[in-house]
Amino acid sequence: MKKENKKQKKQFKLHLSSLKKRAKIKSESTSDQQFQIKKMKNQSDEKSKSFENTLQKLKKQRQKKLTTRLITLILLFSFAILVVVYFISSLSKVDIVSVSGTKEVADQEIIDVSQIKSGDDFWGVFFERKEISKKVFSELPQVKAVEINFSGLNDYTIKIEEHQTVAYLAEDNRYYNILENGKIVNESRKISIGNPPIFKNFKENEALNTIIVQYQLLNENIQNSISEIEYTPSDIDDHLIRLYMNDGNEVIASIPSFAEKMVYYPDMVKKIGDQKGTFNIEVGAYFSPFEYSQEKNGAELNLEEETQ
Repeated sequence: MKKENKKQKKQFKLHLSSLKKRAKIKSESTSDQQFQIKKMKNQSDEKSKSFENTLQKLKKQRQKKLTTRLITLILLFSFAILVVVYFISSLSKVDIVSVSGTKEVADQEIIDVSQIKSGDDFWGVFFERKEISKKVFSELPQVKAVEINFSGLNDYTIKIEEHQTVAYLAEDNRYYNILENGKIVNESRKISIGNPPIFKNFKENEALNTIIVQYQLLNENIQNSISEIEYTPSDIDDHLIRLYMNDGNEVIASIPSFAEKMVYYPDMVKKIGDQKGTFNIEVGAYFSPFEYSQEKNGAELNLEEETQ
């Protein structure tokens, strides 16, 4: 009986141990399953969160695009309204037209020739600036350059550069500006202005252009000593001129050699002293007094050696 009981106990122990092992294995497999389930849940949660984030990003991007489009439309619409208002208002019209840089030409004359006036279309004038400048330049010979610029919100300034007046043409007790480019201004005045010499009998031709160049080659002291230059062509010399000097003397010269020989004028004046007369420097250099003294017996003084 005892042996049987022992066997039964052993069998029972063996049975319990196997049951424990099975229970342990079962619990381990259960825990693995739970771990796998948790893992799957976590992955599922992560995927759902990622999907939600993606949806949120897409919503934000869509809202941003819609907002950008809306702002763009509002700006375009506002700009269109502003453009319409601008062209209806006085801001799109020329208000003030002014002139700068003029000395000889009247400002109003520049404005009249340009035909720009208050109330004109501002942008119409802007796109026609070159044509307007050409018109002013072609119709007014005294104008050397023209530039039309903005001078305010809806104002224009016509900037003028003039040809310098180098002399005045005396004709019928009137004086006409002779410009550095050889042009003679049609408008006259009763008196000459400034130091430029008075020209007589000149026209717009080669002789006038040459004498202007020759005159500008002289130094300032000699220029200031000349009162008048008269064009007196002869059969022998088409370029003959007579100068009336401020010191009372006269000079006969040929235009092509005028500047070269007038350099010696101050020395020649010193040579003849207080006498007044005519210096002939056309070919050589001779002096003839207006009133012949008994000592000179009417002879001319040869200054050619002194001018070499």
